[in-house]
Amino acid sequence: MEQKLFSIITPSYNCGAKLEKTIRSVLSQNKNIYEYIIVDGCSTDDTLSVVERYAADGIKFLSEKDEGVYDAMNKGIDLASGKYLYFLGAGDGLRLNILEKMAGLMPQNELCFIYGNVYMVDRGVIYDGEFTKAKLRRHNICHQAIFYQRKIFDVMGRYEPRFSVLADYVFNVKCFWNDHIHKQYIGYVIANFEGGGISTTQRDLDFVNEYSDLIAT
Repeated sequence: MEQKLFSIITPSYNCGAKLEKTIRSVLSQNKNIYEYIIVDGCSTDDTLSVVERYAADGIKFLSEKDEGVYDAMNKGIDLASGKYLYFLGAGDGLRLNILEKMAGLMPQNELCFIYGNVYMVDRGVIYDGEFTKAKLRRHNICHQAIFYQRKIFDVMGRYEPRFSVLADYVFNVKCFWNDHIHKQYIGYVIANFEGGGISTTQRDLDFVNEYSDLIAT
């Protein structure tokens, strides 16, 4: 089977009420260039019935106990077969035809970190342009804006679930600090980002305690 260009991964837990919007935004894309994976943490709401409505569309669905959102994302990485991996939260939505637009712009390098922007629905702003190391020290790139070349995870490992809220921030810093990884900004709005997730409501004390070491040059 020919490798898809993109693997779209959605971690979920009791998000049935808003998951359908996310699924529809993915299924509206060019089906020849992506696979879609939903990794669920044994939801007790109507998540399963929502996913079953779209069973004919070939969604890969895993539902089992996990250790949180980053554990679910790691499981998605293990299931993914696409060249580029992209993480889309339940409640978020891909912009119309964005995968096809991005497809013609993806470089052929082996270790590529490609990112754009998101529209932050809760704040009504586009976030947040091109990043430098200095800018990344101040705030993170939204993971709904990033396409990771699959081999990055072979080289850098997986997300560290002990960072319960900001493991993606830690991973992005490590990628930016690695000179072997090609970083490229493309000025498209990739997705509508719902906002209001755990990163805005909870503190990651492990990240706070280790921040100075993480961003040291």
